[in-house]
Amino acid sequence: MKNTLIETTKKSLLALTVLATLASCGGGGGGGGGGSTSTYGAYNSSFATAQGFVNGLNDVDGFSDNELVKDIYDTDRSDWDAEDYFVIYDAEYEEYVAVSLQYIRTITYYDYYSSNFNLATEFRDIQDDHDFFDGLIGDGFGDDYEIVDYEYTDTFGEDHYRGFDSDGGFGYLYEDADATTDVSLMASDKEKSAFFKKAADVSIAYSIDMKTSLSLVTLGSKVEKMLDRSSGDQLTEEDQLALVTDIEKVTGASFSDFNEATSDATAKEDLVATIAAKLGTTADNLENRLLPELFGIEL
Repeated sequence: MKNTLIETTKKSLLALTVLATLASCGGGGGGGGGGSTSTYGAYNSSFATAQGFVNGLNDVDGFSDNELVKDIYDTDRSDWDAEDYFVIYDAEYEEYVAVSLQYIRTITYYDYYSSNFNLATEFRDIQDDHDFFDGLIGDGFGDDYEIVDYEYTDTFGEDHYRGFDSDGGFGYLYEDADATTDVSLMASDKEKSAFFKKAADVSIAYSIDMKTSLSLVTLGSKVEKMLDRSSGDQLTEEDQLALVTDIEKVTGASFSDFNEATSDATAKEDLVATIAAKLGTTADNLENRLLPELFGIEL
């Protein structure tokens, strides 16, 4: 079983080393939301937030009717995607729209600086193109953003929304993050069953809990999709930047932690301890089993 696990999840090593790679070369291209420079060129808002994005839409549209309905902390998409989604009311199109936070952070625009205003302007242009060519806003698959319809309000007062483009048109459910704790309910088809079986195998083989295993396998699957899309064995710079938040969430370590660990042995030990604690395992199991056997990483 171990060889199968190594082959099916090994590409995750690219994800787990992204922060270290970025740190060693001084960070990726494109500024964070709000920074400024006098140089004209390509920028992105790699640290944009859901609320900052909505504020940018209001600035671009000239009114304040766009609203953040469900932030990333209140939204869990029913396909267990590693990306963070949020739901907004889009007053320009009079639709509820689910948007991937990682997606908006990789949107590239050209100006003299990065800002939420420039991000929102480019997003409106993307929507206009989709509306013009397809007659409907949304990327056609729900991978980046899609129209959602109100589904129901649960007993806790949380609103749930159903996607229009995702899951082959059946629509993934956007619901409260605490509402999908029973992972067995999510395995409704063959693909999802295989995903959870893989996570269960990793959980047993490497002595980590199921929640942690799901996070690792999900991250690996996301990287695999990125590699398939690029038709190569290297992640693009945009994909690396898009993975930063996911990696920080899975590992419990920040960009600055990885940055410091590249040149400080003590910081490296602290980093290993931090990640081990986040994954619910020991530093020894992380360094001597999980990383080399599961991800092909030798520290």
